[in-house]
Amino acid sequence: MPWFEAQEFCQRHYVDLAVLSTEEQYFTLLNTTAANKVSFWLGLQRQSTFSDWKWVNGDELSYDHWYTKNSEGCCASLEAMLGKDKKLLARYCDELHMFVCQGPVSPQPVTVESVGSDHVTLSWKVSAFMQTTPHTYNVTTCTNTCDTLCYPHTEGSTFMNVNISNLTSATEYSIEISAFVVRPDSVTDGNMTLRSNPTDLQVRTANSGHPYKVIIVPLKLLKLVSLAPPLWILYCILKKYKSPFFYKVKESDHVTSSVDPSTEETAVDLIPEKTRRIG
Repeated sequence: MPWFEAQEFCQRHYVDLAVLSTEEQYFTLLNTTAANKVSFWLGLQRQSTFSDWKWVNGDELSYDHWYTKNSEGCCASLEAMLGKDKKLLARYCDELHMFVCQGPVSPQPVTVESVGSDHVTLSWKVSAFMQTTPHTYNVTTCTNTCDTLCYPHTEGSTFMNVNISNLTSATEYSIEISAFVVRPDSVTDGNMTLRSNPTDLQVRTANSGHPYKVIIVPLKLLKLVSLAPPLWILYCILKKYKSPFFYKVKESDHVTSSVDPSTEETAVDLIPEKTRRIG
């Protein structure tokens, strides 16, 4: 098909033409198509021969694996028949080629917003690739048994927030999140469900007996301990000079003190300059 017809087919039956945002994805597809001797349309295009190449999800092309750079054509293909790793080629969009479609994308990364004794709140950014695609997220929570809940995505929304409730306190949970897309099946004339690779994480619910008090108390004690050295130095100064607002220095006086000289110099420098009086 021509590039634009291939994109319409992929959007109707999958999600879109294939997006290879990273070099890892690029080489994965190379390995998959190594036995083929044909050209494949990718979801890579530019608006004009002078503009930058972008994937259909809006990402810019971040690596240089062009077989040859030319100013002809605004749609990119993967030349599987070439014997080297650089297989991208700019072609005219109305040429007829095979094509690679993209399925749903798993949420990456997933953030744990809050953890309670009986609930967990998760959030993730919805990729631009999926924001305009009707889809659902299945969230499976497992301990000894597993429960799965479905959370539909609102079209155009850039974030998903999910609250998983009715959990047991102080318990380790395995959570798996997958994106699902329902599309018509061109072979059976029915529907097929496409599932992304799952995103996995481990979350432990909080103890129902005020788990944070154990942390707060040591922090308060730590603050008191950190104040002890400067308070002791200030006490020595006040005890020696009887006043916190000035001190007297006379070259003829030889005052002995039990405070270490280096400590005295450090302590005196802490007194503001405007309060010093030279006698």
